[in-house]
Parts: sequence; C-alpha cells; structure tokens
Amino acid sequence: MVALAITVLAVAAAVALASNAVSRMAQARDRLTAMRIADDLYEDLYAGERPDGQQAGETGGRSWTYTSTSAGTDEVPSVARRLHIVVDRRFGPDLVVEAVVPPAPVTASLN
Repeated sequence: MVALAITVLAVAAAVALASNAVSRMAQARDRLTAMRIADDLYEDLYAGERPDGQQAGETGGRSWTYTSTSAGTDEVPSVARRLHIVVDRRFGPDLVVEAVVPPAPVTASLN
C-alpha cells in the first residue's frame, strides 16, 4: 500500500512537472511571437515604410497598435519621432515598446 502511494505521488509529480514545462514553453512562444511582431513594426516605422500617426491591425491572429508622434516639445523642438507600440499577448500582459527614432526618410517619388 505504501509503495502504491509513493508511486502515485511520483507519477503525479512527474505530470505536474511536465504540465509546468509545457505551460512555460507556451508562454515563451507567446512572448517571442509578440516580440517578433513588435520588431517588424519598429523596423517598418524606422525605415518609413509605415505611416506615422495612430494605426491598428492584426498579424498572425495578434492585434497590435502603434502611435508615432513628434519627440519634441515646445521648449525643445525635435524632428525625431516617439513610438509607442502595443502587441496583444495571449499569456500575460500586452507587450509595450517605447522608442525614439529619427525622422522618417524621404522616399523618392515614382513620377
């Protein structure tokens, strides 16, 4: 009877450990996916491939928003841009990225 109880406890502990490992892997994958989306948005904004202002969308089933405003103030004018990027996460709080980037590059007209 004691051996059976020890075996049941060992199996239960192994199952709990495996469940915990799977949960942590799902959280890590979730965080990595959100970071990749935020990185893509950041790179596109840095390169001037996305419009400034406030935008929202969805990538791979994840909703995201970004706001691009001037980094300057009345006292200290600046042409730099302040970015606020938010990407939805399934496990845990949303991923938020704050950055200051240079002005969007001037793109050549096709005309």
